[in-house]
Amino acid sequence: MSSKRGGGGGEGGRLRHVVVRPVWAWNLEYEFSIIASLVDRFSYVAFDTEFPGFLYSTPRPHRLLPPSQRYALLKANVDEMELVQLGLTLFDAFGHLPDLGTGGRVGGIDFDRLPLHGIDSGHFAALLYRSGLVAHCRFCRPLSTRWIAFHSCYDFAYLIKVLGYGRPLPDTLEEFLGLVNLLFGETVDLKYMMRHCKGLSGGLESVASTLGVTREAGKSHQAGSDSMLTYRVYLRMKQRFFNGRDAMVAWHRGIIYGLQAC
Repeated sequence: MSSKRGGGGGEGGRLRHVVVRPVWAWNLEYEFSIIASLVDRFSYVAFDTEFPGFLYSTPRPHRLLPPSQRYALLKANVDEMELVQLGLTLFDAFGHLPDLGTGGRVGGIDFDRLPLHGIDSGHFAALLYRSGLVAHCRFCRPLSTRWIAFHSCYDFAYLIKVLGYGRPLPDTLEEFLGLVNLLFGETVDLKYMMRHCKGLSGGLESVASTLGVTREAGKSHQAGSDSMLTYRVYLRMKQRFFNGRDAMVAWHRGIIYGLQAC
């Protein structure tokens, strides 16, 4: 999870010191208690996942596949592999990060520590449900969270697998999208938003460079650092192309790039 120390925050001022908080089995419950205390005020969630890669592919360009086949390929990969790392950056409607006033360090993926200190996915799922970041039924408290990612199809797929306690993904794209809507409420995929932003192309690093957004902590392919970069790119895109208005961004919500669009 990302937080800040000192003044500043958002795109209106320089972040003085950004902390990516490493989370392992031994401090998982404590970190989720912090998240639960923040979610009502900091209800925007930029996130990123790291996963092993792809077992299955197709020679056809992804954009030429119908959505049902894109999903079948995604499901085949996710069903047989596990999530490696998840990064979350919580912020409020003004782009401010929570100021926790605590120390920390930037952590990468330490595979040597996973056997001893890796997080049990079932325990993680239970805590994520209780945190208020996701809903576990249609009658839970109304979701006010907005989940934001870049090219998010595999990000949401791996989170849904975790929240399903390791069960295979739903058989159909329609069922999968229904789960995304139920669990995460409002979603925004920056890769889809880019279609309406002149001059933006490529991956997250390329878009950040074009927008003049720098990485505040860590490096690429570390989920915490990438979630922070996603947060900063989102704020810059909203300000530059959507007049800083959530209502204009909302026109582009609910579309997962790589499944419904490509």
